[in-house]
Amino acid sequence: MNSIVKTSLFIPNRFFVDGKEMYVSFNIAVIPEDMALISMTLYVPLPVGNLEAQLYLHEITTGWDEQHIQSVRPTLSELINRRQISPGTREESFHLEHLAHGWRFNSFENHGVYVRLESADQIQFSPEEPPYLILGTV
Repeated sequence: MNSIVKTSLFIPNRFFVDGKEMYVSFNIAVIPEDMALISMTLYVPLPVGNLEAQLYLHEITTGWDEQHIQSVRPTLSELINRRQISPGTREESFHLEHLAHGWRFNSFENHGVYVRLESADQIQFSPEEPPYLILGTV
């Protein structure tokens, strides 16, 4: 029997940008328990720059609040992924399936991810362009 893959778009439930740093989390606990999650991809909109850049991705391991993040920064995991970004790239993606089970079934431990942009350009993330998550379920 073939299963139909359902694709869902999730927008952040928490999102904070501070220049070249981004903190974001998503609530995927709403996915019905009888559905199997087969893919989870984070898409990060990028500012246009003239030079190469690097993106660094970490899991956020402690609680955080958008209102207090300037004074109380959450703890981060070791580096999960690093990407080289070519000039003119408008979006980058990261596969996050390894985080899906914890985010889905232990939402109190779901603090999201931190993304850092490193570039010689003066480019910064835009608070008006939040990242999004695409999930595939059956």
